[in-house]
Amino acid sequence: MRDAKPVLALPEGFQFVGFEKRNDMLTMTLVSTQVSPCCPLCGSAARRVHSCYTRRVADQPCGGQSLRLLIQVRKYFCEESTCPRKIFAERLVPFVDPFARVIKRLCQIVQIIGLATGGRLGVRVTDRLGIQTSRQTILRRVMDLATKPAGQVPRIGIDDFSFRRGHTFGTIILKLKTHKMLEVLPDRTAEITAAWMATHPEIELMSRDCGRDYTSAAATGAPQAVQCADRFHILKNLGEAVEGCVARHLAAKRKTQT
Repeated sequence: MRDAKPVLALPEGFQFVGFEKRNDMLTMTLVSTQVSPCCPLCGSAARRVHSCYTRRVADQPCGGQSLRLLIQVRKYFCEESTCPRKIFAERLVPFVDPFARVIKRLCQIVQIIGLATGGRLGVRVTDRLGIQTSRQTILRRVMDLATKPAGQVPRIGIDDFSFRRGHTFGTIILKLKTHKMLEVLPDRTAEITAAWMATHPEIELMSRDCGRDYTSAAATGAPQAVQCADRFHILKNLGEAVEGCVARHLAAKRKTQT
């Protein structure tokens, strides 16, 4: 039992108590041994214990079996009189984020699988590895990753997409020359798009669809940029114009024949 802590790669501040196996689930019990944890609001050290509770979090599989951790966590009184938070639970960061149900390293594994395979294919991989997740969770973990700064983007392409078809929409912004994704905005409204464009005064050209929202956003956030329709809508409009022209000529030809 003394060697269990390094085998589990547990950080400092945890003590291994025991484990139990039920069906295909391994359950391990840990106890937090932090001394004088700090209040997350004011940062002052606390010593008075209020109560204890158990956090249930998932860990990466062990030997092909699912692994669940039961962590005994304490609540403390904040002794700072000016702090509005009187009672707080000790934080387990960076091992487990607050309110998370999986440990940090399992999140990183799911993110790596998601970046390499995507949502649906990622579920097939995680099922083989014994990780219980869904394609929505894999995509959500990938979207939680911090994006690199966009840098100088003189030419951009912008379009909307649906997080949930017919209900929730977002905006995707690409670097027009390399087609590299620069930003994913949580909505497709003109205000949010204009606010992002205002942080990039170097924008010279913007390729967009024919909607009014992005036209208004560009006029407000990047008035110096030249706006043009994207390739898809140019070909779409051209096809509709040619189709209408051909239809008129066919109708006129039928009249002359009759």
